[in-house]
Amino acid sequence: MKKVKQYRWALLTLVIIVAVGLLVLLWQPLIVVANVWFMIGLVFLIGAAFFVLEKGHLFAGWRRRRHKGEESLPEEKISVREVASLKNAPIVVNKYAWFCLINAIGLIVLSIILTI
Repeated sequence: MKKVKQYRWALLTLVIIVAVGLLVLLWQPLIVVANVWFMIGLVFLIGAAFFVLEKGHLFAGWRRRRHKGEESLPEEKISVREVASLKNAPIVVNKYAWFCLINAIGLIVLSIILTI
């Protein structure tokens, strides 16, 4: 029950998107609504990928190089162990990524089922 409460905003958003799509069915064919749901699901999937990669420390270890004639920069010396511990950390899927994943999977699966 606690898991459902944690993801209630994602489920509420999914229900609202489906309800709006069902309302649009009065004016548009089913295939159009299913295509729009699929596209919205892809946008949510891109959002989920962004939130997962945001916590991935992809730029850890990058340095600003000094140019000729400049004094050495204090941030040039980065510990190799510090960078390795950041990059080898487990993948973090935060609540925003779960929100996007739940909506993406729900909309994509629903649109595929309706078009079959």
